[in-house]
Amino acid sequence: MIGIVNASPLIYLAKIGGINLLPKLYSEVWTTYNVKKEVLRKPTAPESLNLQDSFDSWLNIKKYTNKKLFTKLLKMNIHAGECSIIVLALEYKETSEKNDNIVILDDLASREIAHSLNLKITGTLGVLLKAVKANFISKPQCKQYLKKLIRNTTFWISATLYDKLLDELDRF
Repeated sequence: MIGIVNASPLIYLAKIGGINLLPKLYSEVWTTYNVKKEVLRKPTAPESLNLQDSFDSWLNIKKYTNKKLFTKLLKMNIHAGECSIIVLALEYKETSEKNDNIVILDDLASREIAHSLNLKITGTLGVLLKAVKANFISKPQCKQYLKKLIRNTTFWISATLYDKLLDELDRF
């Protein structure tokens, strides 16, 4: 399965030390130039080196061609990176015989639009859960990642969702 990833999951996973889960979980990981520009705009950020290493090794930059759809999505107040990811995922879905891609983004409005376009969606939290299911990380490691995500970054989730995540981890 191909993971088509937006900026926030890349940044958050890099901040908590989990960015290398992506190439383990997906056969290929794609993003766009819009996203690359966004995630590398602060070269002094602590996660910058991990992000640059990812772009240099396993993270593939892909181009989208449907500028009209991109512009339409931009008018819906979605960031350029999210627009580019959604357009890329749709183009791949339309040209591929397999429906084997998943869009990895966190923004709720963007997720709703991607869902309305029948795209498969996950986010930073979904990546962490999938890594546990695939035995790439243990439940305690996942809980540590979650704590780092909530305590050391601007990532926000409700207490209800956090409890649901912990319950889901306990069911594995």
